[in-house]
Amino acid sequence: MRTPLKQLLSSLLLLAVSSLGSSIATAGDSEHNNLLDQLNLEQYHGKVVYVDFWASWCGPCRQSFPVMNELQEAYGEDNFVIIAINEDSEPGAAAQFLQQYPANFTIFYDQNGELAKYFKVDAMPTSYLLDQTGAAKYRHRGFRQKDVAKLEQQIESLLSDHSQNAGTSSTSNSGDTE
Repeated sequence: MRTPLKQLLSSLLLLAVSSLGSSIATAGDSEHNNLLDQLNLEQYHGKVVYVDFWASWCGPCRQSFPVMNELQEAYGEDNFVIIAINEDSEPGAAAQFLQQYPANFTIFYDQNGELAKYFKVDAMPTSYLLDQTGAAKYRHRGFRQKDVAKLEQQIESLLSDHSQNAGTSSTSNSGDTE
């Protein structure tokens, strides 16, 4: 059985290969270069992954980007990574957004909205917190500053579960933060 992370990464690979409108870029890559050759689908195994769907027109996304930068800075050395998936149909809109709200994490451009459809994203931002095995443990719809402490607890719990159970999968309860 495929884990959500493997499905997501496989979908990213398929989109990059099959869609001329999609590209992968990392933080600071303003030209939206296609980094498919550098994408290692196994590189996230053993890491807690926060997958965030966002758009330039999304007001709460403007608030979430500084927080995601802080989370990446705080937990990045502890096997935590953020992947943000932009849903703008025009790459220029995302580029303008990123000039105002720079990202210190990986950005993926899903101009055709195929990943959002696949993951049934119905609000911006929508985020998934995946454990080290790629299992989705938490889903967050929207962004509220008051929920950041809870998100940090979830991240710390997943990081702690893995270090305590070295090599075993986490049994944390799934949650949906609305």
